[in-house]
Amino acid sequence: MFVRFFAPALLGASIVVAPLSAQRVHQVRLVHASGDLFRFEPNRVDARSGEVLEFVVQSGGPYVIGFEALDLTEAGRSLLDQAIPNHSEPLRGPVLTGPGSRFRMTLPNLPRGSYRFASITHLAYRMGGLLVIK
Repeated sequence: MFVRFFAPALLGASIVVAPLSAQRVHQVRLVHASGDLFRFEPNRVDARSGEVLEFVVQSGGPYVIGFEALDLTEAGRSLLDQAIPNHSEPLRGPVLTGPGSRFRMTLPNLPRGSYRFASITHLAYRMGGLLVIK
């Protein structure tokens, strides 16, 4: 936040405050469309480090979102793992039990590139997505 004070003798104790820029949130919905059809909407997210990635269950469940370790360096794995809240295993998010369940993470300072994620609980249904860091 930018705050500027003017000399009291000139204008009294005036304060000029510029608005904060909002942190961009990329929402990914987890959808059980029908039968064996599970998907992420959207299944590709283009984002920058410092932005927020939010997974929200629209239908079905439970879901556990995981990132592919092979896409990451050791340092990248550590950064991403630290960014995932309430995880019980490396590179895995918390259990999202049903509609309305969600988790948010601020994307760490990963190198530019593509990072695969999937619903660990729905791997047989090929429920996967791609995070592209710009």
